[in-house]
Amino acid sequence: MAWVLCSKADVMSIHPVTETDLRDEWSEMVESLIREHLDQPYLGTSSVIENEYHNGDGTNLLRVSKPPIISVQAVYISDAQITASDYVIFGDHIALKSEKFPRGNLNVRVYYTSGSSAITGTVRMTASAMVVAIINYRRTAGTDGSLRWSDREQKAGEDTPNANIGLTSHLVRIMRQLLKRQRVRAR
Repeated sequence: MAWVLCSKADVMSIHPVTETDLRDEWSEMVESLIREHLDQPYLGTSSVIENEYHNGDGTNLLRVSKPPIISVQAVYISDAQITASDYVIFGDHIALKSEKFPRGNLNVRVYYTSGSSAITGTVRMTASAMVVAIINYRRTAGTDGSLRWSDREQKAGEDTPNANIGLTSHLVRIMRQLLKRQRVRAR
């Protein structure tokens, strides 16, 4: 499904291109890269996840495999369903209020709806910029393989400028600069 994270009008507003020149597969590729980068496979869409099994670990938190969570239909612990008032739903996990998930192998099962219909301006801009990068690469017929998409000065700990060459590294760089992934802090 193309043109979910950005529209053709978004791309045309930042780059002089006609609507007929924009290909759906470019949008599909860019959106796939963004969803993978953000670890949100259903960003811009939604899907019902059924029978997702987890190991109980003795804590009250259960991280789902395909965040973000829109709604939870059911949570089972050892085939006993717990009520909706017994847990709280967060973006990427479910937290039990008064009990813990007992330790066990595949003893927790959840049914939930994953995805997000709200697309932030940052995601729209990133998708649009990535499509423009593909357009520019296509217009030069790949001759920009010798161009370096990097800073002129190398800073300590960065890749060498020669490592940042070509379309794929340019697309990854756009994502890294504009889209920040959530990080877990350990205390």
